[in-house]
Amino acid sequence: MIQLKQLLSEILNTYSVEGYLLHDPKEPVSLILSQIRALEKVTIVDNITPDDFIQKPTIVYTKFKIKFITRTNNPKQDVEDLRKRILTTKDEDLRIPGVKAIKFNLDTLKRI
Repeated sequence: MIQLKQLLSEILNTYSVEGYLLHDPKEPVSLILSQIRALEKVTIVDNITPDDFIQKPTIVYTKFKIKFITRTNNPKQDVEDLRKRILTTKDEDLRIPGVKAIKFNLDTLKRI
């Protein structure tokens, strides 16, 4: 019965949000998104960058959609925690290599 409660809790507490990622062109975006996917609470990360989006040679702009599970009633705080984990570690070094900046569009935050 406990497993059923956990499963229902995950279903009811699944959210999605879109974001923007600036990263070094030397790092493949698929590798960066896979590393984000490996973070706790994250279930799916999709690259939704339009094909015709103009990129600069020194930095790549990627639009993505992330789905995550929250155990709290404050998904906005979970989004902020994800942003911090993507950008920094305890040493304040880049946690995920190649990531320069990340921003989530909280207007797209919704329960799934």
